[in-house]
Amino acid sequence: MIKLATMCTNEASEATLLNCLRGEEDFIVSGSVIIKSVVHESDKGLAFMDKMMKLQPDITFLDMDLLREAAARCMPVIVEYTKKFAFTRTIMIAERFHEQNVITMLKSGVRGFLLREQLVPDVILKCIRIVARGEVWLSGDMISRVCYELIRESQEKQAVKPPDRNQLDKMRTVSRREMEILALVSESMTNEEIAQKLFLSTKTVKTHIRNIFEKTDIRNRVEAALLYTRYQQEFATVRKTGGLKYSSYSIA
Repeated sequence: MIKLATMCTNEASEATLLNCLRGEEDFIVSGSVIIKSVVHESDKGLAFMDKMMKLQPDITFLDMDLLREAAARCMPVIVEYTKKFAFTRTIMIAERFHEQNVITMLKSGVRGFLLREQLVPDVILKCIRIVARGEVWLSGDMISRVCYELIRESQEKQAVKPPDRNQLDKMRTVSRREMEILALVSESMTNEEIAQKLFLSTKTVKTHIRNIFEKTDIRNRVEAALLYTRYQQEFATVRKTGGLKYSSYSIA
């Protein structure tokens, strides 16, 4: 019997997963929770994880948006829970995956990567059974991208660090166009996808990304995603309390 848990950001994703699992004799759902905002529902999320530590599900479905928000807000807590959850294999759900994000998550114990568009019964069930066997689930396209990135990374070691206050302050130097691109980087878009969306050349996108990295002292796209997410959290808090600390920018 395979025990499962789900952590989603909305009712639709949770319903899709739970409906798929109904009627499968070799699966049992140990727990399920919806966290729409890490900032406002952190206690709810921590309570659920503490409960799952006792029930020890074999596989946990986790929405990547939740992981990104939590990591941007408090990386030490995520690292600590990652160690405690060594008993479970994680399947990540996202709109898209960038190869750097995939490699980082593989190192942290994630063993499955499902695109939202792949959330159909046949794919979900196959993914669960493969991950339950101790194998890794990746789509064909993602396999080649991750392999190429691993080759590149082997030549240049990169460690991910959480955003600090100095980097948040440096976000003031980021232009509106760079902020648009940084937002899309945080959504795991490739340079080509960003160029197409913003009607720019790929070369121009690369130049903007290089400028962002230099301005904010970040070294890779994973850190860029964490910094942008943390900046959004800070901006939302300042705006809610009536402050003007980051009023120079309009963040989507």
